[in-house]
Amino acid sequence: MLKRERILVVEDDPQVAEILQWNLFAAGYPVTIVQDGLAALRVFDEERPALVTIDLNVPTVSGFRLLSLFKRAAPHVPVLVITASAFEEVEDVARDGADDFITKPFDPYQVVRKVEYHLRRTQTAQSPSPPRSVPAPRRAVPVEIA
Repeated sequence: MLKRERILVVEDDPQVAEILQWNLFAAGYPVTIVQDGLAALRVFDEERPALVTIDLNVPTVSGFRLLSLFKRAAPHVPVLVITASAFEEVEDVARDGADDFITKPFDPYQVVRKVEYHLRRTQTAQSPSPPRSVPAPRRAVPVEIA
């Protein structure tokens, strides 16, 4: 059974995209795959996914730029960076607002766990807090003034 939360996968390597698609689909998530930054921007605006996975080295519009644009447009949408880029880039990615960083090669199970974690975290942050119990007003006690 598919869950409501659609995942946008921005990945130019067809094999990696297929691995992500199959594993996320098996976990119950509908997945949209795009292979370049321009398509990612269009799909992000049209579908407003619940979460995005992104490779930093996609053509047309870089993953770094996409991350910044996605976070500006919808700061609550988690973005997981999945890339073979050097670990030194993590600082730049974190500054741009990535919610998590996964290096290639990756364990598909780890990706699914992180997706579920970030979706739960986002849902918890967006759900309204339960109403606080308000103490009943005190009853006034009549006082006679002599």
